[in-house]
Amino acid sequence: MRVLSIRRVTNDSNHNAFTGACWFQGALYVAFRQGDAHVCTQGRLVVMRSRNEGASFDIVATIRGEFDTRDAHLYSNGDKRLFVAGFEHSGTVCYPGAAWTDDGIHWSGWTRYKGDVANTIFWRPRCFAGRFYCAAYHSFNLEDERYSAVSWFEGKDGITWQKKHTIHKGADQPNECSLDFKPDGSAAMIMRREHKSRMPLLLHSAPPYRKWSKTELNIPLAGPALWFAGDDIWISGRWFLTPQVTHVGVFKIEKNKPVLRLVLPSGPGFDCSYMGVGRRTDNQRRLSLSYYSGHTAPDDPAVDQWSHPDIYVADITFGAAFIERWKVSDVIRGSLADAACPNPSAGNVKWYDMKCTPENAHLNAHGFVDAHGMIRQRPGLVYFVSDIEIGPCDSGHILLGYDGPVRAWLNGKQIFEGPGTNPAYEDRTSIPVSFKHGTNRLAIALDTNGGKAWGIFARYELAQTVR
Repeated sequence: MRVLSIRRVTNDSNHNAFTGACWFQGALYVAFRQGDAHVCTQGRLVVMRSRNEGASFDIVATIRGEFDTRDAHLYSNGDKRLFVAGFEHSGTVCYPGAAWTDDGIHWSGWTRYKGDVANTIFWRPRCFAGRFYCAAYHSFNLEDERYSAVSWFEGKDGITWQKKHTIHKGADQPNECSLDFKPDGSAAMIMRREHKSRMPLLLHSAPPYRKWSKTELNIPLAGPALWFAGDDIWISGRWFLTPQVTHVGVFKIEKNKPVLRLVLPSGPGFDCSYMGVGRRTDNQRRLSLSYYSGHTAPDDPAVDQWSHPDIYVADITFGAAFIERWKVSDVIRGSLADAACPNPSAGNVKWYDMKCTPENAHLNAHGFVDAHGMIRQRPGLVYFVSDIEIGPCDSGHILLGYDGPVRAWLNGKQIFEGPGTNPAYEDRTSIPVSFKHGTNRLAIALDTNGGKAWGIFARYELAQTVR
């Protein structure tokens, strides 16, 4: 995991919170609930769009129902339609609903959900393989005690929902759920519980999602988020260090146990988290994670810092393993214009066996194929060649980082050429490619940039084909 950037995207002295994130038609969308306070009657959903990968945002929609409109969830069915969802709260009744767009600019009005949805809160709806899913919750009283239940809903259009069954209910008060799907259709979900321990449940299921295994996680968490990075499960949420001190914690699930990997700038008050998860289409392991926190004060000194949080977006890679073993050539005279696909078994060029920098190295060096000791400030070309074994998958991406001009080939066919400057950083370029079943040869020519270049990052990702 590597954090590429964390950007503050609001600074308007409102209470900005409860976020969603989604990539749609090549742009990053972030949504949040904006109001006068954590609880007020003026809540509305704001949708912002970035056309430059999160560097800047513009507001494209402000959505409100009849009553205070809360939470903000973004979900899409590919690049066809983008939804922003939440619920109206009249003070006594909840009305779930959504608005949508087909182009990211023109939005429908607020529309209440249809079906068996009365007084039910739909948290983090998802679309997988053309069908919509959500684990929604509602509260009820039984023998003068407060109970709640989480039920599984499905739909065909993202607005009309059918209740299938109850997943979990009881006095432990289950509520907010976040789920994700693997390409084979298997699902994982984290479920918040409101009992004193605040320990959430981690759940697993497979189609048709009628049975769910359940494991209690030993961390107090609220406002949870869950996502897959390959086969790995990651979660985040409002992590309670003490009952009064919280931060946005990011955890990796290892052997059904959460392992803390990162604390995002946040806290120390309770009003933070509620992360949205936006997965890039060109790199399934690079995610835009939205959240809110009051750790930075508004520009206006008259505005209370802790009651007026802002929205942040973290750009983070949860990368696949780097290609480890390489054949690396000595420096060859010439420029990138002279580069041709190399063959380490032919010619008079001297080749060296080299490995990428291991995981326990410095953060910025992990995965780097470091050839600067061989380049020794000499101008010319250096070739990198590696054979990678691919199973029965016909497409994916090559992910490259480089600090000089490069040209790349896969199985003898040129797939990329572009400029590069110091320093190199991982996943700078994502190249869609067609693989063959078996051995695939990746070759890269690096212009040493007058001797200033050091080397490359390289890994590959197979297509996330759904069933």
